[in-house]
Amino acid sequence: MLAEPARVQVASHAAECDECRTELQTLRAFLAAPIAAPETVFERARRVVATLFVPAPGQAYGALRGTTDSATRVFEAGDVTVTVGPGQARGSLFGLVVAGSDIADSLDARVVRLIPREGSSVVTTLDDLGNFEFVGLEPGLYALEIDLLDGFVVVEELRVD
Repeated sequence: MLAEPARVQVASHAAECDECRTELQTLRAFLAAPIAAPETVFERARRVVATLFVPAPGQAYGALRGTTDSATRVFEAGDVTVTVGPGQARGSLFGLVVAGSDIADSLDARVVRLIPREGSSVVTTLDDLGNFEFVGLEPGLYALEIDLLDGFVVVEELRVD
């Protein structure tokens, strides 16, 4: 940062002075160390789109709550599995979120949002086991967004009849 004559003068002094050389080495080590800046909310938030899980031939998966309704779907997003199906009443939707061990304990009271193509979104929360339910829904296509500790899991297209 100094002009050429001053820089030469400081460098020659530091070469001869033990105290200044030690302080200069400390300064260089400090400037070379990586900075551990905290992540911003935007850096932590990640949006992972879930994909429909299709079991391999020969494997059978039981639906939730003892039903065998073929409308039940299983989506995967990394180590998160989301099972979604029609509820018992018309216009209802239920689901189950199963997460990897690192976030499984933090599912309770996480926000689940159902977003219609038009109109306002509907919000509920996960219970301590990862269950959620929406009732009184209008028929149509919705997007499902689950707010987890390290980001959002999104199911882009769900049909409610």
